[in-house]
Amino acid sequence: MQAWIESGRIADVMLAVIAVEIIALIAYRLISGKGLPITTVICNAGAGGSLMVALKLVWVEAAWHWVAAALLGSLVFHTIDLVQRWRAENPSR
Repeated sequence: MQAWIESGRIADVMLAVIAVEIIALIAYRLISGKGLPITTVICNAGAGGSLMVALKLVWVEAAWHWVAAALLGSLVFHTIDLVQRWRAENPSR
């Protein structure tokens, strides 16, 4: 386990888990009509996935601007998710 963490391979595994989660949640929504809206799934997983990418980039000592881009991506996904939730709770706005 230590080697997986120190090499950054654990981030690759987590990104794969996130991808499977996205596919499963969207498939469930499309098949049953229940579950989270697809945009919610994508925004939530996009925020977390972007953080995983940023972590991986730090581990492989990528240029700072790539890490910043991944963090910015996470912020964008998170902001969209919050706006959607806010509007769902306050339909008059």
